[in-house]
Amino acid sequence: MLTSNRLDWHHSLVAERSLPRSPSRSEKVVDAWLREQRSDNTRAAYRIDLETFGRWCAQRQEVPIRVDTEVLAAFGAARQAAGDSDATMRRRWSSLSSLFDYAVNTGVVSTNPVDGIARPRELAPSPDGPAALSRAAVDACLEMAAALDPRLDALVSMLALDGIKLGEALALDVDDISGRAPRTAVMVRRNGTVRRVVLDEMSARAVRRCAARRSGQPLFVSDHRGHVATPQRLTRFGADHLIRQLRTADNERVTANQLRRYFHSSRSTTQPRRSPA
Repeated sequence: MLTSNRLDWHHSLVAERSLPRSPSRSEKVVDAWLREQRSDNTRAAYRIDLETFGRWCAQRQEVPIRVDTEVLAAFGAARQAAGDSDATMRRRWSSLSSLFDYAVNTGVVSTNPVDGIARPRELAPSPDGPAALSRAAVDACLEMAAALDPRLDALVSMLALDGIKLGEALALDVDDISGRAPRTAVMVRRNGTVRRVVLDEMSARAVRRCAARRSGQPLFVSDHRGHVATPQRLTRFGADHLIRQLRTADNERVTANQLRRYFHSSRSTTQPRRSPA
């Protein structure tokens, strides 16, 4: 039985039946390549890009592992017409290039067709960094995070309301939490020391919601719905993926650095913090 990450590639294999190789060869390459990825989050991100590419190939009756640069250029044009940003296309090309590199190294294909693709260039970051977030923007992010995912709710709250670094938050275990909301604290590790941070009332409720009734586990896990036997700690990549769901009123993405910068800038003002719902 085919796994879900192989379905679109399987559907696109109808055109491969006329080839001398086994019809399941593309499936085997994809499965083997995905197993090479160490991170669950990396595999999930690659899977999304492969499913998109597989569906497009199926519509054109192309065999994904057999495409050439011309076919890939057509795929890129189709995705840009569909509204993919330059950042999304850079990620898609990176995923496909990694797959074809694996196929070349294992002798399945002779060349990597992505090498002939002109990828969108990444613009140099502004020396001033991302624009500072306003109070209204942070309030909107808190509302979005609470509606989207308990992990995102807790992350955004600790970054923006408590000034805890993203890496420090991801290193927390459920057992590092003490007290009940609204008087809740966490034990944060920084530069080889451990300090107790009393959380903002909103953060306290978000953290308790994220922790639920768990114990002996990381506070932030890669699968918050409990579909895995042994929960794995959420990686920086996974956290960035969550935070990228947030948008400002101008539809700009929000970063962890912006959220934490808001905490430091808000400390120099006399504005009271938003009351928890």
